[in-house]
Amino acid sequence: MEIKIFGTNELAVTGIIKTIDDSMLLRGELQKLYEGGADSIVLKIEDSFAMPSAVIGYLMKLVNRDKVKLKLVAGDSRLYQLLDELNLTESFGVRYSGN
Repeated sequence: MEIKIFGTNELAVTGIIKTIDDSMLLRGELQKLYEGGADSIVLKIEDSFAMPSAVIGYLMKLVNRDKVKLKLVAGDSRLYQLLDELNLTESFGVRYSGN
């Protein structure tokens, strides 16, 4: 997994988010954006078909408690379907990029 940061509020993740270390790294980078003053975050997940529950929980905290407006762009239809089944598409501002 690789994370690229664009500007003050955008992250792009390539590769599969699968390990605890991946989850911690992604959560850490999102936290840095939030602590840097981002009140909206664009998270592009280009390749991953799944998302660990620790990341989902962290995103829920950002949206519900910290009031961050999230836009999550899913590059894999399976990730979009997962988030849709969990009823998170509206909360997370999910859209499918069709890559």
